[in-house]
Amino acid sequence: MGFYTQFHKWICRVVVVTMVLVMGVTSAHAEIIRAIDVVGNHSVSADTILATIQSRAGQPFNADRISHDVKALFALGQFMDVRIEDVGGVMRIVLRERPVIRNIKFQGNTHIKSHTLQEDLKIKPFQPLDGKELAITMQKIRERYAKKGYYTVETDYQLVATPNPGEMDLIITIKENEKAAVRKISFIGNHVFSDSQLRKIIRTKEKSPISFMTGSGKFKEQQLEQDVMLITYNYLNKGYLKIKVDNPRTDISKDMRTIYINYLIEEGHQYRIANIRVEGDILTTPDQIIDMVTIKPKQIYNQSVVEGDVASITNLYSDEGYAFVNIQPIPETHDDDTADIVFKIDKGPRVKVGKINISGNTITRDKVIRREMRVKEGDIFNQRLLELSKQKLQQLGFFSEINIATPRGNQDDVLNINITVKEKPTGSFNFGAGFSTGENLILQGSISKNNFFGYGISGNLSAEYSSLRQQFSLSASDPYFLDTDWMLGVNGYKSAFKFVDFNRDSLGAGLNIGRRLFTNASVNIGYQYEKIKVTDFSFAVPSVFTANASGVTSEVTMTISYDTRDNRVFPNKGVFITSTGEISGAKLGGTVDFARVNASARYYQPIYKGISSKNYFRIGYIKSLNSQIVPLYERYFLGGPNTLRGYYPRTVGPTVQIPSGPAGPVGVFNYGGDKMIQANFEIELPIYNPAGFKAVAFFDAGNAYAEDQSISMRHLKLDYGFGFRWLSPMGPLRFEWGMPINKQPGEDPVVFNFTIGDLF
Repeated sequence: MGFYTQFHKWICRVVVVTMVLVMGVTSAHAEIIRAIDVVGNHSVSADTILATIQSRAGQPFNADRISHDVKALFALGQFMDVRIEDVGGVMRIVLRERPVIRNIKFQGNTHIKSHTLQEDLKIKPFQPLDGKELAITMQKIRERYAKKGYYTVETDYQLVATPNPGEMDLIITIKENEKAAVRKISFIGNHVFSDSQLRKIIRTKEKSPISFMTGSGKFKEQQLEQDVMLITYNYLNKGYLKIKVDNPRTDISKDMRTIYINYLIEEGHQYRIANIRVEGDILTTPDQIIDMVTIKPKQIYNQSVVEGDVASITNLYSDEGYAFVNIQPIPETHDDDTADIVFKIDKGPRVKVGKINISGNTITRDKVIRREMRVKEGDIFNQRLLELSKQKLQQLGFFSEINIATPRGNQDDVLNINITVKEKPTGSFNFGAGFSTGENLILQGSISKNNFFGYGISGNLSAEYSSLRQQFSLSASDPYFLDTDWMLGVNGYKSAFKFVDFNRDSLGAGLNIGRRLFTNASVNIGYQYEKIKVTDFSFAVPSVFTANASGVTSEVTMTISYDTRDNRVFPNKGVFITSTGEISGAKLGGTVDFARVNASARYYQPIYKGISSKNYFRIGYIKSLNSQIVPLYERYFLGGPNTLRGYYPRTVGPTVQIPSGPAGPVGVFNYGGDKMIQANFEIELPIYNPAGFKAVAFFDAGNAYAEDQSISMRHLKLDYGFGFRWLSPMGPLRFEWGMPINKQPGEDPVVFNFTIGDLF
């Protein structure tokens, strides 16, 4: 039974009781009220009831007074029924209280969560049930469902008794029924764009057999407004300056399951640009500003191009401190279907930077953030430098989020800069094991920290062990040594490699110091000392390489780099170019004399929805500075997970045929090149971002060349392949399968590579 039916019966009952009382009192008007008795009350005390009525013991029964008492008790809002009876001179007030709602629960709702429906409740727990508020609540729930497309939703309620007298639970039951779907979208008055073209432009889509995959057919009222703007914007991009798109008319079928949407369009005429003018606050000259814009006379008007021109002019003014510049592009149409564009400029006040406020950095020191800022307190505001500052902060790799706001300061010509960061872990302890075709079992462990004590100092301690190599390294660097623009780095290492034809052990250390030259560029000068021991040569190694194989490398290096990567730890966009020159010789305390030049370039570019392109190019050349040949351990060898992934490690390079033993057959010995070239191209696709899983497809090219050979594109070794990557707690893991192109005898058709760490 609905609430309104119950409420109607209660009112009728009150009226009847009141009439009976009036009639009864009239016939016994001289009777005195000996006492007043209250029954049926639970939550409202008898004292409250007696204080509410006017009747008192000792007074005669009075019809007007009793009528007033009934109304006063109803006005308390606590009772569903009030009766007053004369029982032998005792005035008995019989009450039926409204139930107090203890809990409110929802049943049957699956598409709208209960906590969302709670927002529509006019009824509150531990308050008496109110019929009007209950009716409003039910209506608001139906309206909320209608906005979601559930026009046939049914709502009801029931009251469930609780152990406490006078308290009940309110259960609101919902039968959602089938959601109404958009079945047809129609357009009237369109000639420039066909119906199918307009359907592709808007976000509301018709229901189709694959809607369970695409999500099409959903009706969202607020999305219709966006669709009107999208249609209008596309017409403006075609030059229809007087396009008019009315709010769409929506119709729903009788069964409330199908929605039809109709758009009425008045296209108007297409306009071409006649003249371009600039008015208002001219920062340079009108001609210079007009030269900046890309839209030109005789072209068809294009809204997106005009907006881009507004952004360009805005940047010009913002870079000069006019942060509040207001530029309005106003088209003035003519009868010959041409239009002038007038850029009206109000530059506003020239703004200075007030305070730079930093928050969210619980570990990173303020100075680490401030030194990356290219705008300082008191400077003239510069939007380009502010954006560059944010890029510099992102490059640190210390933060998962960086937000910069520019509220007004204490004066109209002052802007404060509020920097809010969210720090991410910059340290890690990793231990892992893997398998490689060439090295079998690989063990690796490392401890790294990129932001020691919040000062931006980074350090790394790592070790690797396999059947072919053992490496131990320690390094540390300070990008702002002593809070200056100088950079300082130190490193030390010990390694042992077992190659096919010899073993190489080394122990070394280095020191480098650098300085930033200008934005994104730096120069670095270093010194490296390395003691090398080469043993266990196989019979295949020519004597020219076994003589004076061991020695000391004492070298000076100089590196120039240019870095625009958005993140130096996990880059997604930008370039990183380096060029390094090295000189080693007896004059520096070494026994190996050579000069070497290496250059590399890395290019990162996002493509679409997490898909990115990564490209790497490297070229190198080494030359002996005495009569001896460049030692084996300093020569270039390609092949393996970090160069050519379709070939085994150190198998690509110049070779010579030699006997494999005193009486054995002729074999092939790869002695490495004095010059090399390498190129790697990758496409990365995200599989599951929260876990750091990615797929990769790659293409590699490269080779190493001997002293008597020139670098030749015709003799490049090529391979392609695919793989999977996982940003695991122990570091980036790479699983890749490489396949050589133009496979030669002795080369495997597929090479599996597993390694820890990024390629580039």
